[in-house]
Amino acid sequence: MTESDTAPIVLVHGILGFNQLTVGGARLAEYFRLIPEALRAAGHTAAEPPHLNPTGSVAERAEDLKNYLNRHSNVAGRKVHLIAHSMGGLDSRFMISKLGMADRVLSLTTIGTPHHGSPIADLVVQGTNPVLNNFMEHLGVDVKAVFDLTTESCRKFNNDVADASGVRYFSIAGQFDPHRILGAPQGLLGLTHKIVAKTEQSNDGVVSVGSATMSERPGWVALDAWSANHFRLINWGENIAPTPLELADDSIIEKYRTLAKQITEATG
Repeated sequence: MTESDTAPIVLVHGILGFNQLTVGGARLAEYFRLIPEALRAAGHTAAEPPHLNPTGSVAERAEDLKNYLNRHSNVAGRKVHLIAHSMGGLDSRFMISKLGMADRVLSLTTIGTPHHGSPIADLVVQGTNPVLNNFMEHLGVDVKAVFDLTTESCRKFNNDVADASGVRYFSIAGQFDPHRILGAPQGLLGLTHKIVAKTEQSNDGVVSVGSATMSERPGWVALDAWSANHFRLINWGENIAPTPLELADDSIIEKYRTLAKQITEATG
């Protein structure tokens, strides 16, 4: 087996993320729902995911990720494959480029990452949409935590954060069409989907396809978009809590299995 085949896969969560939620030792939920277990069952080494500062800056969260890679027993001293959702993709890019960790990462795959920012972050920071701001407060999002996700911040980020020549980079976008009643989009991401679509067309309810893919940047490979909103990209329900149909649907898990095979073969 090659180094790529045996390298641990590390799943990196986004804003407000967590590894696992437990009560009295019993697991209630995990950010990447059922995905680590599925990867292990398919023969991959999927390390226990790191826990980054949920509302920290990209720089803070990147430092958390570096500390995890250097200290966690399953990954310390080993090269890894990073699969990062949402803001986790920016944290990973910063860590690789700015924190001297390029030699520890074989590949980075970003899923639904706002590489070029999100109009949702712009509006939250500007405070120009009271309905949207109330929605973000309901989710527990601290406005300070989204400053690094605005289109202007990400423009500066892309100019400043170079790609490492020894790392393979892949990106995946999500896209969906919310259910509508009399033309009005429904669901938790219905309003945000409409806001993003006005200026950036197809999106996952938070991040547009154009922002999530980096095909214009040399060295990046844009993989096929997934038909899923920002929550479904990590195997949760479209409205966070999975419905019975979503609980029975293993299509997202299968996408992760396929992705793990793709990246190990591409870097082997």
